[in-house]
This record gives sequence, structure tokens and C-alpha cells, in this order.
Amino acid sequence: MSLRTVPGTGQQYHLICFDAQGVEVPDADGTSASRLAFDALTAPAAAVTDVFVISHGWQGDLDDAIRQYDSWIGAANPDTAGDGITPFLIGLHWPSKAWSDRELSSGPSGLLGDEPPPGSTMTVDEAVAEYTESLGDSPVVRAALHQVLSYVAAVDRDRDVSPADSMPTAVAEAYRQLAAAAGAVGGDEPLLGAGWDPDVVFAEAAASGPGDDGLLGGGFFGKLREALLTPLRQLTFWHSKDQAREFGEGGAAGLVREIMALSQARLHLIGHSFGTIVVAGAVRGPGEHPVPPPRPVDSLVLVQGAVSLWAFAPEVPASIGRGRGYFADVVTPPFVRGVVLATRTRWDYAVGKFYPLAVGLANQFLLGSDLPKFGGIGTFGIQGVAGAVELAPLAPGATLQAGLVPGTVYNIDASAVIATLSGAAGAHNDLAHPELSWLAWSAATASAAVG
Repeated sequence: MSLRTVPGTGQQYHLICFDAQGVEVPDADGTSASRLAFDALTAPAAAVTDVFVISHGWQGDLDDAIRQYDSWIGAANPDTAGDGITPFLIGLHWPSKAWSDRELSSGPSGLLGDEPPPGSTMTVDEAVAEYTESLGDSPVVRAALHQVLSYVAAVDRDRDVSPADSMPTAVAEAYRQLAAAAGAVGGDEPLLGAGWDPDVVFAEAAASGPGDDGLLGGGFFGKLREALLTPLRQLTFWHSKDQAREFGEGGAAGLVREIMALSQARLHLIGHSFGTIVVAGAVRGPGEHPVPPPRPVDSLVLVQGAVSLWAFAPEVPASIGRGRGYFADVVTPPFVRGVVLATRTRWDYAVGKFYPLAVGLANQFLLGSDLPKFGGIGTFGIQGVAGAVELAPLAPGATLQAGLVPGTVYNIDASAVIATLSGAAGAHNDLAHPELSWLAWSAATASAAVG
């Protein structure tokens, strides 16, 4: 299980799984996937020059992670003779699935043949148990979840939103209790601290209308159920964000430092969605005051990052009220000596529409140069870093990006490649492209060129 071969290719990667506390989960036969990976990495015959550690993002169980890694790694093999790189790939799995894909069950409509198939639905009690894994298990959380989900279950799943619809007072109050219990409102996350209001979230979700592939949902916002569930999904989104940071600074950081202790191979980190928080946290390490790893990481590639556009800025705009981005140290030479590269696309609805939906109108918090106060790097790129370079847009069929300079932050518009819409997230998970493999390879070869 720990060593996987991508179907239809000869490409292999090691899969290492962790639990919610950042502790490695042994394989079914009791063996340690990390130990098997380390033994393979340090075998003299392997002659590994470059290690690539990859992290998936939000809403990924083990099967989801395997599908993502198989499709991404299998999209292309840019390794060519004479490029000075003998790669070694490691995929991380961390529990990030906030809810399953099953919908709430409700009473039969009486229409023959319109009920969902067996096993595709869950009861209110099952849904409450599922969400407590994300939001915390306490009497307050369970009661509030039961209030919300019982109301939603009673709503016809096919009912469209009408202008007369509103969120019941009891449901809105339950949402506020959930937010308070999760530490969301008034915490260190500026988005929710700016005045998160479940009534406003519902109203904006409902206003998106039928056919708008919004975000964070299992369907379209034109349905009343989806509008009512959007505040809950936002809360689990931000709670999962904290889980990504904790895992990155814990289990992932430990793994990175162990690799460095065992091998002098160059080390490259690649993250998608909340995986960008994982890999940034793995470089930063734990604690209020970050300590550089034993040696700098050789490249950092952030694909459709679900992290603030100001997270890497040494000095964020004063209007935000925070003096320094949380990951500002990560893009300095003691932490990453090589290329830092971030993709963005206008087709990523999960990142592009989440922030505006949570705080009201999209233009409510615009700063200079039309950059928002709240936004993700998957939409706006890394901002506030001196010397950051905007590359030419990623073109279909693009291969090696020449001229990348280690120690430089690059943003690239990948809208022409990351463009296939799939459900509520838009193109957020559209990763199976050789162009993305070549981007990561370009960052790696830039480091290899300077030793």
C-alpha cells in the first residue's frame, strides 16, 4: 500500500498516512510507510538527487488522496536524461474530509422513482456525528448541529430558493453558537472576525441562483437546502484550515526534518488547496517564532492555494490590522532557498468565491490596485512580497519554464489550463495536467542548476 504505481504508467510514489493528531498511521500489515520510504530513499543504488513531498487539500479521504496523486503524477513524467535529477516522490495523506458526499435523508415525496438510491443518504444523527468530527464534540455543538440539520432535512431537496425565503431565527442562532464554540468569530482569522453573519451568508448563497456553481457545496446554490447548509460548510472550511496548519507544523514538519537528516538530496514541497498551508507549515515549523529547518527547502510550489493572498507578506496593508503575514518567513532564504511558485485561475470557485461570500459584497474590502482585504492566492497570487514576479500566463502544452531564479517568488495565471469545471468547486480540483507537472519540474531544475 505504501509504495504505489500509477496505473498505466511506470511512475511510483510512496504514500504516508497520518491521523488527525499528525501521528503516522501504520499500514494494514503494521509496517511503517515512512520507514519503508526512508529505506528506499537512502539505498545507495537509488542515487536520489531530489525528493518531492506532495500534499492534497481539503475534503480528501484516503481514496480521494490516491485518486488525486495518481492523476496528477500520472499526467506527465518530465524527468529526462541529462537533467541532473533522479526523483523520489512522497504523497502525504491527512484527514481533511469535513463531510461525506451523502445528502440528508428526508420523508418520501410520494413521486415514484425520484428518491435517491440506497446508501446515498444519511440521517440527521449520522450527519451530526460526521460534523462533530470537524467542529468538535460537545453538548453545545451537538445541540446546535441537530437544530440546523433537522430543519434542513425537512426541506424538500429539490425546492428552489424563492425571494421570500429566509433563515429561521432558531437556525441562525444555532449557527452563531457553532461559530462561537469553534472559536471562529473573533479569533485570529480576520475573515470571520470581520463580522461573520449566517443570515448574510444565506442571503448571498440564495442570491447566487440556479446554475451558479458557487462553492463549498454538494449542489447548486439555487436549491434552498444548499443555501441553508452554506454557513455550516463555511465553518467547517475554516476549522479544516486550522487542521491543515496544525498538521503542517506537526507531522509534516517532522517528516521534512527527518528526510533532511537522512539524505542530502534536494527537497521540494508541492501543495494543493489547503495542502499549500500544509507545506508552508512544514517549512515554517511549530511555535510562535518559527525556526528554520536544518537546511533551506529547494522549492515550494503552491497550486490553487486556499490561503490568504497576504499570508507571505512581511508587512500587510495597515487596513487589515495585522503587521505581518503568518507565513512571511517561509519565503526568505533560511527557509526556502529556491523558487516559490503559486498558480491562480479565474475558474477556481472554491477559492475565488468563498471570501466575498463570507463578508458581504465582493468590493466591500478592496484595497489599492484592486486587491481585496480577504482573498486566496488561488485567485490573486502571492501579494505583498517585494520582488515577486508575474510570469506569462501558463499556455496549454507548456513544458519547462526557463529562466526561473532561486530565491524569487513567482505568480502564474493558469486559467487557460486549470479550467475544467466540476460541480460546486469549479476548477479547483482540475489538476491532471502535464503543464502543472512541468511547472513543479521547472522550479526543481532551477534549484538543481545552482547546486
